[in-house]
Amino acid sequence: MTSNTDDRVTALPEIGPLKDVQFAGYASIADHGKPAGKQEELFYWFAGSKLYAKRPTILWSNGGPGSSSLWGLFLENGPFDFKVGKNGKAELHLNPLGWNHHANYLIFEHPLGVTLSFHDDQDTLPQNVAQGIGQLYRALQNFIARHPEIADNPIILAGESYAGTYLPLLAKAIVEGNKQDGNIQLNLETVVLCDSWVDPMPQMEQDTAYAHAHGLITLEQKRELDEKYLYNLPQINQAIQNICGVYMANIAETADPPFQPVLDYINRADVRKAIHVKSKTPVTSSWSAAIGNNYAFGVNDSYAGLVQELLDSGLQFIVVSGLNDAKDCNFLGTGAWLNKLDGTAAVAFRGAKTTQWIYETGGRVLGYIQNGGTLSWVKVLNAGHLAARDQPKLIELIRKMSRAWPE
Repeated sequence: MTSNTDDRVTALPEIGPLKDVQFAGYASIADHGKPAGKQEELFYWFAGSKLYAKRPTILWSNGGPGSSSLWGLFLENGPFDFKVGKNGKAELHLNPLGWNHHANYLIFEHPLGVTLSFHDDQDTLPQNVAQGIGQLYRALQNFIARHPEIADNPIILAGESYAGTYLPLLAKAIVEGNKQDGNIQLNLETVVLCDSWVDPMPQMEQDTAYAHAHGLITLEQKRELDEKYLYNLPQINQAIQNICGVYMANIAETADPPFQPVLDYINRADVRKAIHVKSKTPVTSSWSAAIGNNYAFGVNDSYAGLVQELLDSGLQFIVVSGLNDAKDCNFLGTGAWLNKLDGTAAVAFRGAKTTQWIYETGGRVLGYIQNGGTLSWVKVLNAGHLAARDQPKLIELIRKMSRAWPE
């Protein structure tokens, strides 16, 4: 089967002609085979690896809720990267360390209302995360239907932060959708959760422990914070930041890379023409405030039970923690929710020894691996909340561990 290639991206401003296959455009959020309403479409961008029709596809998602996955595409682990040129301005380049060199790399701007996924009015926006993931699942089906040459290939769901909520829900939608007649069958193999928001309360309870262990606060300050925010945990991380003054997403850095170059690029008319954007409306933010507001009520809901359910069904999870992440997704909080899991996969995980992750024979230690097979945990040195950006070799480890790359 061949692809409908009217969404092919053949060249990009500042990059020129593209050697590998890329697609960009819009996928309907209507049920597969049914017409979409006006503007009921999610923007996608697909960067194929070499021999893309035979490679796994990684669907990458950033978090928020309501954040743009153009973060990943342009600033973390995708096919592109901005570098400061001699004139002091950000210049777009191909990323030699992008995950697209190992697998196909796909993002959706999800849900409706996020950057290039424009909407007609507030009534089209999802009111909660379950509705938003329904949009993403249907858009994914419709994208795959448009590109049947990759339909049978393994799929890896990967993302960071609030993607720890997004991706278990999407995985469940795929598993259940595969059981229904008429649906596109998606070959989901692995879920990769990077510095993820899965079980918020146990995770936030560890914030002061992380801060104290890293010398960011004193023992007395820890005790005061634990008492003051006992019943208001969502505010505790900001309180820690106010005391210590460090950048909590990565205590070894001062800030994330700026998103403004991405906005400047995607708002260019020549870029929009190349990637088939249907609107001239400028994008002004990497985040949708409307989605953040709509999802606020359930943002602290736990999805550890859903991860447990998916593990019990045999789905593989690889959990990643950047050890410099001091946010609510720090490694101590991740360990707290992982230790709550039970079942065969959890028993195998807890019985697995932690080993050094050493890059190449005689190379330096990049982190630590606790590989239980179905459930694994990778703790990454010199990496923060954006671990996929901070440690590019991570994709090589995921490739070795994931069932999506059979020997």
